[in-house]
Amino acid sequence: MTVEALNPEEDPTAVGPYRLLGRLGEGGMGQVFLGRSHSGQLVAVKAVHGVLARDPDFRRRFRTEVRAARRVGGMWTAPVLDSDTEAALPWIATEYVAGAPLREVVNSLHGPLPEHSVWALALGLSHALMEVHGSGVIHRDLKPSNVMVTLEGPKVIDFGIARAVDASMVTRTGAMIGTPGYMPPEQIRGEELTGAADVFAMGAVLAYAATGSAPFSGDQVHTVLYRSMHEAPELGPENGRLSGELRALVSSCLAKRPGERPGSAEIAPLAEERAGAEFWLPPGLTERLVRDTEALRAFEGSPAWGPPAPASTSSNAPPGPAVRGDQTTYFSGEFRPPPPPRPSTAPVHSPGSTGSPGSTGSTGSTRRRNGYLLGAGAGAAALAATVALVLSNSGGGEETPEADDPGGSTAPEVNGEGGAAPLADLVPQSVLDAGGITVHISSEAEPVLFENDDDGTPAGFEVDLAREMGERLGVEITFSMTDEREAAAEAAVELGEHAAAHIAMANFPDNSEERDRLGVDFVNHFGDGWAVLSDDQQFTGDMTELCGLTVTTYTGPLEGQLRDETASCADPVEIRPFATRDEMAEAIRTGEADAAMLLYSVAAYYAAEHPDIGLYAAFDHGKRGTRGIAVPRGQDELLDAVRAALGALLEDGTYQELLERWHIPEVAIDHVSVNGGG
Repeated sequence: MTVEALNPEEDPTAVGPYRLLGRLGEGGMGQVFLGRSHSGQLVAVKAVHGVLARDPDFRRRFRTEVRAARRVGGMWTAPVLDSDTEAALPWIATEYVAGAPLREVVNSLHGPLPEHSVWALALGLSHALMEVHGSGVIHRDLKPSNVMVTLEGPKVIDFGIARAVDASMVTRTGAMIGTPGYMPPEQIRGEELTGAADVFAMGAVLAYAATGSAPFSGDQVHTVLYRSMHEAPELGPENGRLSGELRALVSSCLAKRPGERPGSAEIAPLAEERAGAEFWLPPGLTERLVRDTEALRAFEGSPAWGPPAPASTSSNAPPGPAVRGDQTTYFSGEFRPPPPPRPSTAPVHSPGSTGSPGSTGSTGSTRRRNGYLLGAGAGAAALAATVALVLSNSGGGEETPEADDPGGSTAPEVNGEGGAAPLADLVPQSVLDAGGITVHISSEAEPVLFENDDDGTPAGFEVDLAREMGERLGVEITFSMTDEREAAAEAAVELGEHAAAHIAMANFPDNSEERDRLGVDFVNHFGDGWAVLSDDQQFTGDMTELCGLTVTTYTGPLEGQLRDETASCADPVEIRPFATRDEMAEAIRTGEADAAMLLYSVAAYYAAEHPDIGLYAAFDHGKRGTRGIAVPRGQDELLDAVRAALGALLEDGTYQELLERWHIPEVAIDHVSVNGGG
């Protein structure tokens, strides 16, 4: 991507806490600049056009969409790192992607891509859409200029704000906003969109990458729109650049009806298999991207800079995640040097070799992906290694706190849209001294880990809840992962002896035995219990309904739990265990099993994420068991802070939003209690 010099008469020198280095371009939302954080990380800073900034409806939508977009993360997207939706000119900062837009690659740098590169592109885009849609966001404007081609693979940019911009433009002008040729028929008609709209756009992007032409084209916009709605796509000759299975995939993505398009989760396995093991880009293009990436060394290697002048720093900038070395931290719009590294902020990593029960991928898949993105011959490997070295300097090195830290050891002053973090005064000094709260989580505990992204970032209800609590308290939240649930609590207790800044979240059942055994107090945050997953909507969740049926569950201890739950059945239950939920669902679909017994949170999430299977989760509310956040016993200040933060989330509706996002609304509590589970 070309970086143009700033115009000293028109362009700002800083936006929020970011120093601006150059201009990247301009779009429908506003101007885009290359910026650098105080830690040296390069970011793309997007400042909203004044006409949009003056629109109250836009600000409201923009605030909502940015908040949703900040939940999106993973190796296939450029996540939102920071934002200020309340500034005179609102802005967002996203990860800067070193590469070139797909449109530039096809138009001028290389031309249409070879088949294996397009399959690799399909794999990256399908995973990107899974990341975006899994966070409750629809891109709405996926097109070649919003797909960055990098040596690490394709990355999707500019998600999460399209709806705010589109809605405002439609309101003000009556115009239809989108990109003709990439919009599906339902978007052209102005209907409510689902993730299938992005799959249509993905098919058009793949066709463009393979042939150099959009599948729907014409001299007039209305011609393009008409063809998108009523005519078959133009994909070139059957035996041309787009043929065989790849052509079939693109055609299915471009189906006129949303329900006839494949889901991104269906596309990924096929794309991974067809991409092969060679480096994903052709040699000439690879060399060009290496040269362009190394040109960024001048920016990357500059020493860290101090805070911008107070006038250019918003006092109400909401916090955002910023990758800093081996952890994810949250910081406010005000410059504040980070604390020195400390043992309590261990990096999040994926334990073991098989992934968590809730993971959507596997280590085999990860190895294969690394093979084709970074692997191939010695030349490609050397090029990729060079670029990896360049990119690793974007914020992963040590940071030196400035001697005159204006913040001292007081609580962070800014957080959230309302200015000061509402509960900052409740943060114990021990947390401030430690630099934040470390949350110990377990790979075996859902719903803390519904997913585990390829970069090791955890994702799930409890993870999101912890982050939101950190925002209310105005403190950094870091995660440390263990293999087992008990180990998470043990780590919090052990490390808490040195700094009262450690808690554990791993779907802990709250009862007196657990509290005494683990040495913790529990702040109750949801209620879970056994549920029936089946294709029969008549189930109520009562375990006696399973009498005489063939029931599946996880292989291992849950087999015994299923026997205990159905021990009173006169007609015994036949148990058929499986290792994965996918195997259980297939057994139900084929009639090999009548139902599955799982925790409600697990069953409901699976059913919602796989609507095409047609399964339902039935939950007996009378058998709910309270779950708690583990706080080492005797740390009353930390306990009170956690309890107050959770209470604030219940009060402002964020708690319910998270439950709905993760499809588990029935585990909700209506008030916060401590040690309230028995």
